[in-house]
Amino acid sequence: MSFRNAWSVVRSQATESVIKRNALAIAVGAALSTNAFAGFPTLYGKIHLTANQYDLEKIDFAPTAAGATTYRHVGATNVTTELDTFALESTGSRLGIQGDFDATASVQVFYRLEYGIDVDNGTNSNGRELSQRNIFGGLRGTWGSILFGKNDTPLKTLQTNTVLRSDLDRFNDSPLGDIGTYIVGENRPDNVIQYTSPIWFGGLELNVAAIQAEETGVPVSATNQQNDNGFASGQSVSVTYGKAKWFVGIGADSNVATTDAVRAVGEITLGAVKLGAIYQTVEAHDDVDSLGGFSSFVGTNGTTNGAQNGLNPLSEWDGASGNAFKEQDGYILNAQWKIAGPWLAKIQYANSTTTPTNTAYKDAELEGVIVGVDYNFNPNTRVFATVASVEVEGDEKISTKATTDTASALGFDFRF
Repeated sequence: MSFRNAWSVVRSQATESVIKRNALAIAVGAALSTNAFAGFPTLYGKIHLTANQYDLEKIDFAPTAAGATTYRHVGATNVTTELDTFALESTGSRLGIQGDFDATASVQVFYRLEYGIDVDNGTNSNGRELSQRNIFGGLRGTWGSILFGKNDTPLKTLQTNTVLRSDLDRFNDSPLGDIGTYIVGENRPDNVIQYTSPIWFGGLELNVAAIQAEETGVPVSATNQQNDNGFASGQSVSVTYGKAKWFVGIGADSNVATTDAVRAVGEITLGAVKLGAIYQTVEAHDDVDSLGGFSSFVGTNGTTNGAQNGLNPLSEWDGASGNAFKEQDGYILNAQWKIAGPWLAKIQYANSTTTPTNTAYKDAELEGVIVGVDYNFNPNTRVFATVASVEVEGDEKISTKATTDTASALGFDFRF
């Protein structure tokens, strides 16, 4: 066989192999396109970065003994600098995919896989590149929707109105400005089964979430009965109603992150100004067990880490190291004003009163003020500046001086 003929045979065989591989790829693609990828996934995300100047304080506790590393909650007469630094921080940044496809003519399947990312240094506090956020799948129809997975509770999302696309958390993810600085209840539990109604009567929406603790049912100790082992060990519900220029809502949690909570919200638009209010009352749940994946009522870890790392400013005012608070009442008042063109001014005042479990100590009161201005390039891109101050004062047996945390920030928020 001549070289030309031999090369022709080889080339023919190679071409046939390529055609077979392409045919297989087309067949697989066609099969996928008729199923999950009929509605192709949408990639989305958010980059939220702030350059912050922090001045954080802590109570200057005396050590219990020479060389001791712990402290006692008695006799502090002043406060000391906890952190005075400039930091670039990524808060609330995320990357996800979501989509839906028709299961039948009347039922859709929907899904979301969302992960937190840290744009400033690439890894979170656990040394990982990704952290789970809302991850779920579900079914949707004219009757509403039901989802299964990890998701924000209805109480947490109460301040976000579906009809008006408004958010009462004006300083969401901002240092010392996010409402989680002032009140508890910002939970994203595992093992959620949630129903969301369609919009009724032009603005009414209902959300009901059943949260499974998945405990064993076998007692470990007198304080750990493991008896949250049935359906809906925790529950969260919300009802909102909104029209063109206002909305109101109420939500409740039972046995969520060791708490029972009731939250009410409202917002009204007056021309270029929006006025908002949030009120919440919380008690520790009677059952001492906590649902898996949750934080405690109010963190009480008195460390040198700043509030920007997630510690509640109340953490040193509990009346006993390592103990917790049992009640909290708080409210938030805020406003935003669309000045002109892309400019938006915002202000917020917050106050909460928290009762220590240790009855020998009086309540701790938190008071915070934050002001800010946004420059919106478009609905998905903005730069902003904020200045926040949070003061906490408790029983004089713990400290005769209040602690004050301040944060000044320049930020960038981009969504895609």
